[in-house]
Amino acid sequence: MICNGQLNDERIYTITDLRLRCFHDEFDKFPSGFLQRFKNLNKLKVTCSSFTYIFSSGSECAGHSETTMKLRSLELVKLDNLEFICEEKSERLPVIQDIETLIVYGCSRLNHILSSSVRFENLEQLQVGNCAGLKNILKSSIVTSLQNLRKLRIYQCEKIEEIVASDDKSDASELVFMKLWFLQLSNLPRLRSFCKGIHGFKFPLLATLFVINCPMMETFSQG
Repeated sequence: MICNGQLNDERIYTITDLRLRCFHDEFDKFPSGFLQRFKNLNKLKVTCSSFTYIFSSGSECAGHSETTMKLRSLELVKLDNLEFICEEKSERLPVIQDIETLIVYGCSRLNHILSSSVRFENLEQLQVGNCAGLKNILKSSIVTSLQNLRKLRIYQCEKIEEIVASDDKSDASELVFMKLWFLQLSNLPRLRSFCKGIHGFKFPLLATLFVINCPMMETFSQG
């Protein structure tokens, strides 16, 4: 009904918090145009649905640009088919640039959380839990784009071996998390280190650090 224009725009514009449970489409991708009508949407939670990705550059609702969205918080829970948050072949994905909070839980097929092709420059909080397919959270090349990250919590991901994966094993450059003050790594049975590469790390504002039930962890980092 929303995509077909059967609901009044003025009423849709007042919605700031949208939660979709068991929301299925005839395609495996989330209908991007569905969200474009919610111009003042700040928070989106999608639970128990069958999508392989959430954002794409295409629009299935004509006349609504992705640049109009003001999404600040995105929560993805128990999406068994989700492979990535943003369609990687997309060239233009401004819809996610303003996201400050990203929570991902129970997405077993998810290959990665953050990639070099998609920027979360305003991201302040990242929580990832119970994602069985993940081996790392982000690449070293995108650490510089996460200068606003304040809280990082990774838990119950059985395959994760490192949090930051180095793009180049010979790269010894220093990586700085300028604003990170809270870091929790818990119940990660295969975690060996924060980064297996030789990068140096700086956390100038880190105040709270939890490392809980990570039996394979050998060292925080080589650098």
